[in-house]
Amino acid sequence: MKKLYSFLAGIVAIILVLWGIATHLDSKINSRDSQKLVIYNWGDYIDPELLTQFTEETGIQVQYETFDSNEAMYTKIKQGGTTYDIAIPSEYMINKMKDEDLLVPLDYSKLEGLENIGPEFLNQSFDPGNKFSIPYFWGTLGIVYNETMVDEAPEHWDDLWKQEYKNSIMLFDGAREVLGLGLNSLGYSLNSKDTQQLEETVDKLYKLTPNIKAIVADEMKGYMIQNNAAIGVTFSGEASQMLRKK
Repeated sequence: MKKLYSFLAGIVAIILVLWGIATHLDSKINSRDSQKLVIYNWGDYIDPELLTQFTEETGIQVQYETFDSNEAMYTKIKQGGTTYDIAIPSEYMINKMKDEDLLVPLDYSKLEGLENIGPEFLNQSFDPGNKFSIPYFWGTLGIVYNETMVDEAPEHWDDLWKQEYKNSIMLFDGAREVLGLGLNSLGYSLNSKDTQQLEETVDKLYKLTPNIKAIVADEMKGYMIQNNAAIGVTFSGEASQMLRKK
């Protein structure tokens, strides 16, 4: 049985808040088939049965594609070739995509149910006024471990560098997340732009290399459930699924 460490709501010093943002991408929607919706999302984030139900109730077909990192999503959209109606990047990618004219403003006259979204999730710094995005979900980044494979449970980000965890850690494939845990382990702001702090963080992350068994994305859930690694750095939602299936 795996125990979950952290996902520490309220302990700001060691929490990484991750947003899934629904963004409207297609500036040519009026010229496209109005009976087809093209969605680009993280793997395992929407039940296929829900998509089927949506089509049955609306008559609109769904073309559903998935990605395993913000960087992969950004690259594919930037390269063109496929026009998406909706994509679900994390919050930090919104600014980048907006600045590069990869998004079009939302048409609020066609959106319903926004009154059900808590005001604390709206009007964030990456998209003031929610012109291009609305919250889809939120979660935290933390540490999940297999209690049968570790003698002492990790309690802080800095514990990941312990020699006893050599070749034991599955690390999420996300540049922002990895840099963030490095900054956090040194007590720096997750949004630090200080060159010296960033260089110190990168140097420390290089020292973590011997402890990394693999850098993965959606595959982590399966690996941890099958006892292929002792420790995983992943999202709270993914960790919850691991615990239910273990």
